[in-house]
Amino acid sequence: MLDALNITKQSINLPVETKFFATSHGTGVTGESGYVAEGTVEAGKPYALSKRVLQKEIGNGHQRTLDVLGFQVGTEMQANEIAVKNADGSSLCTAVERPYPKCCHSLTTTADGVDTTTHYDTGFHALKGMYESGNIKLQSMRKSAIPDLDLMGTHGGSVADHVHTEWPSTLSEQLKLLNESPYADSLYYHDMKLRFMITGVDNPDVNADLAKASNHRGLVRMVVLRPLSKRARLRHEGASNQPVINHGYMANWDTDLFFSKKRMLGGPIDASMEESNPYGDVVTTYGLPRDVGEKGYRRSKDEILCQDSSDVHYGHVVPYENMAVEHDLSPFQVMTSPINRKDYAVISDKSFHLDVQHHGVGSQRVENVTIPFRMKARFAGRKAGTQISPADENDDGTMEISFADADLTDVTDNEPLNLTSKPVIMFLSMDQKLSIEVEGYTSISEC
Repeated sequence: MLDALNITKQSINLPVETKFFATSHGTGVTGESGYVAEGTVEAGKPYALSKRVLQKEIGNGHQRTLDVLGFQVGTEMQANEIAVKNADGSSLCTAVERPYPKCCHSLTTTADGVDTTTHYDTGFHALKGMYESGNIKLQSMRKSAIPDLDLMGTHGGSVADHVHTEWPSTLSEQLKLLNESPYADSLYYHDMKLRFMITGVDNPDVNADLAKASNHRGLVRMVVLRPLSKRARLRHEGASNQPVINHGYMANWDTDLFFSKKRMLGGPIDASMEESNPYGDVVTTYGLPRDVGEKGYRRSKDEILCQDSSDVHYGHVVPYENMAVEHDLSPFQVMTSPINRKDYAVISDKSFHLDVQHHGVGSQRVENVTIPFRMKARFAGRKAGTQISPADENDDGTMEISFADADLTDVTDNEPLNLTSKPVIMFLSMDQKLSIEVEGYTSISEC
């Protein structure tokens, strides 16, 4: 039918990020938010190197290590800080929602007129591959976007002369359209296809403490997961009988990644506790260490609740800044820790040994990953220009353009409205550093 009507549906395979910061790990200085600043950093490398986060003695002069290397789909997600009040309205604390790992980043500081850029290696990288605002093909597929005029054969050089689609030109018209047809501006996301080339890159000459050749069979665990959004419930506030939405806080990656009541099989949740400790069997969630020499964090037993009845998080445990307590788990214990499935949906969780092709060549393995989306992603159209209250007047007494009559700009809102969360691919490697090359794409088509 579409062919008979000369209608075609465009599609695109949007590539993921394939070049990353590569850090030469050496003696670093703990700085921004507890992450260690590394020395030599090279940008634009076609591979990503794992970060060593644990190193423990296992006897007879040997050590066991744990490396982490991860990729967050899409652009880097930031932490969400929320002010929490007491029941009487006074300030209680600040809740920190950080369901995603913090990706590698650089900070520039100025002292005595000199700018210094410091790179912080967290072991995780932003993979992108969800939406690129500058992609010409995506612009032509979005109903609200302004496509490239030469590509689409349209005429005119301004937004007002745009005739590619019948998308509104003012905010009020766009709001009416999206209210009547919520999926008017949407794209269909199929699957994300990824291929990881995993190579063990330990060098016994440089890392003499490990005394490991680069071609030994290292144990690797690959986990593909995504944060779970908390279910929202509608309740009526007792005093005023006003409807209030209520939902819990998102998980914190640093303290809520791992959890299992069976964790006792590998020892107490906190390896610094003896088995005879009265709290040795207290099971709490916990996370990855950030760097060698630093301990990981688990949730404290001293939890506080949000007591502000007008808060959407009323009655839920607050992930406040000081609720983290150090744990001292071994590489084996962290490597085998189950994912906290109350806060994270596990798409894939598998362990494997890297294969040795022949002597003298690094152990290698290719892993193919498919992340299913299979959904129609809604977008919010284009952003409006200057929005001024109708009560404001010009100097000559005339009224300014009202909020609803503001013209739309050519800038689109590029964050899907109904994408609950973005996946994270994490590799844990025992006794071996990893180098990973990535290639892949996300299949997107016009609705």
